[in-house]
Amino acid sequence: MNMALALDPDKLTVLTPCMQNHDVGSDHDEWPNNILSRFTQVYNDGTITKYPASLNHTIDQNGLGLCQNLSSQIAKIMANVEVGMGSNSGDYFHPFYIVHQQKVPVKKITPELIYQSFANTIFPLATITVEPMTSNTLWWKEVEQDGEESPPSYFEPWKKMKEWFTQQNDFIDSAFIRIGDAMQLEQIDRKDYPHGTVITGCVLPRLALGLTVNGSLAGLFGYVVQS
Repeated sequence: MNMALALDPDKLTVLTPCMQNHDVGSDHDEWPNNILSRFTQVYNDGTITKYPASLNHTIDQNGLGLCQNLSSQIAKIMANVEVGMGSNSGDYFHPFYIVHQQKVPVKKITPELIYQSFANTIFPLATITVEPMTSNTLWWKEVEQDGEESPPSYFEPWKKMKEWFTQQNDFIDSAFIRIGDAMQLEQIDRKDYPHGTVITGCVLPRLALGLTVNGSLAGLFGYVVQS
């Protein structure tokens, strides 16, 4: 039986910490103190839109099944592993996917693809860093810094995660994505803030994603708290 497209509160819950404004500014503004728009909506195939916009496409059942399977696999590898990476909070990764049927073939994960896939819900002044699943990267340096006083076992799931993404035949590309950088956000001139922004958000998304041949994204969603 095919699944009908519908808003999914559980999938929205995964993103909610990055949407909360913590009583700063107005709940009616888009980014008073948050990185993802307060108007973000998520459907049951993972597609994202911004209220009041609505979607009415047909769910790609094969793509959905593939993304569910892939995100479940990597979530098991990273189960009970804190995101870390300099976070002031102990939070974990969650399975994450966005099922797409791209009219124009997409071959690489880029900042533009991430921004579009999040349906313009990302704070417009936040940087989006897309890096390969390798060690000579900014994201891996943050992992190393967080685990520098930990035993070697700390890095084992992270290494397995990198290997898993690079070995998946269902992916044509993979990347680690950092949405928002605390130092960069602090340096933004207030006069450049979008309407309603009081301060820039400090709950910053961190994603490990693979790209399928049909343009879907599947992997993990987490976040760091850098206040």
